[in-house]
Amino acid sequence: MTDLVTPMALRTVATLRIADHLAEGPLDLKDLAVVADADADALGRVLRYLAARGIFEALDGDRFALGETAQWLLDDDPSAARRWLDQEGYGATMDRAHLDLLGVVRRGGPLQAANKTSLDPVAAASYDQLMAANTRNEAVLLVRAIEWSRFEHLVDVGGGTGVQLEAILTATPQLRGTLIELPTSVDAARQRFEQAALTDRCDVVAGNVLELELPQADAFLLRMLLHSFEDDQAVDVLTRCRRALRPGGSIFVAEAADTHQASFTTMDLIVLVLGHGRERTLAQYDELAAAAGLRRTGIHNPPAGPRALEYTA
Repeated sequence: MTDLVTPMALRTVATLRIADHLAEGPLDLKDLAVVADADADALGRVLRYLAARGIFEALDGDRFALGETAQWLLDDDPSAARRWLDQEGYGATMDRAHLDLLGVVRRGGPLQAANKTSLDPVAAASYDQLMAANTRNEAVLLVRAIEWSRFEHLVDVGGGTGVQLEAILTATPQLRGTLIELPTSVDAARQRFEQAALTDRCDVVAGNVLELELPQADAFLLRMLLHSFEDDQAVDVLTRCRRALRPGGSIFVAEAADTHQASFTTMDLIVLVLGHGRERTLAQYDELAAAAGLRRTGIHNPPAGPRALEYTA
């Protein structure tokens, strides 16, 4: 648990897509090195290390096989683990941020923020892909946890490429939707809604929530958004939503639940090293909501994924 050998070995084979190269069957080390664009000797030493730990299979004659225990490293695995470990994507940005944890603790924050607003277009696209994969596994659970049919218009604020909103609209045919996201994400979102045949009842607005006048609606969803903001900014976002909220409407704040301390504290360290924001307890979100003129009316707990707190004016 204290060395970086296994974590970095896994990240290396994930970046080189070794599992995908072995998906059709075993390969000779030299051939595998060619398709992976790697040095055969160095790659072999990494694979033997992992095989000795039950990941991949080392066969006679310097051949390697995927085996059952490395299936999770395939690019199309539902966990998206390979993409999270890829050192040429946003996962590498997160890894580098964690390597500076000591400095973060001493300074009280990172030297440079690594959250979405600070990323270049290529890194932002990688970020969106990872968030979409993560949301995809949990989206249907949030759909089932809330009775969305009681609303007419849902605004998903900071909803990435629209995975969650697509799931809600698909399950609720009478509901209209609006996605608000940074300009780097809106093209992918529009493409998603077009492929899902939802463009007739879903709009996409490009912009920063801290600078926009939000559209009038009777439901707002802030999924894994407020933890990226400091308290004053979070109150600003909630206030903007309240001002645009129609009478009787609801604002849903979906964030990690403090009742699950392992995942809650993990997310808290992640936002700490990436810069800005924090995970918050139920009481802390209630305080932010009260400062924005809101009161909590419900708690929705899907079996996995973020807990949704429901607020109204």
